[in-house]
Amino acid sequence: MSSWRAAGDFPPTYPHPMQTLTLMLMDGSVPRRARGDMDACLAAALEGAEGRLRPEPDAGMLYPFGLVMDADGVLRKAGQYDADYAYDETATAGALRHLADGYRAREAELRCAVITYYVRMKEPSPGDTAPVNVRLRRSTDWRKDPAPAPPGSVDAIAMEVEHQAGCALAVFIPFAWQGPQQDFVVGDLMAVPAKRRVWPDA
Repeated sequence: MSSWRAAGDFPPTYPHPMQTLTLMLMDGSVPRRARGDMDACLAAALEGAEGRLRPEPDAGMLYPFGLVMDADGVLRKAGQYDADYAYDETATAGALRHLADGYRAREAELRCAVITYYVRMKEPSPGDTAPVNVRLRRSTDWRKDPAPAPPGSVDAIAMEVEHQAGCALAVFIPFAWQGPQQDFVVGDLMAVPAKRRVWPDA
């Protein structure tokens, strides 16, 4: 069973996610100079994702989006807005590739980048730090099957964050609506090293 908590009154629930994740990642995989940038990108991505989920259990169309930090530290949103998320089953996967390709083409201008999307995975037990059986949750899945995740699984926000310093993480936060009031709740942050897609040779 996941360790659930009520989401904060104002997103994001984790305003400084890297402070939590650094305790998990004591292997030095995230250089000190990258942590602040990654923290800002993850917090902004969480705010955007939670903002889409909070209003009601019927989350509507959930599609991938991205954030980049430019050389001056300014955050900008990115996305593929011409995709047919409502009916194209490949649109979500295509948008993830589109975002990564776009970031890579601008790598010299950027310091940090994050891609945010939604997944379904095995429900973690308290203390678990790595996700298991992660499956991309396509926008068409939400349209055709808005029901809660089946027993033993949870929906989650997934964020791939990468820094020009040469480190990349995949960060996950389970979410659900619980109780008679269908309160929005989130689980513990989880993270694993990820493949570098924007700065593969860093």
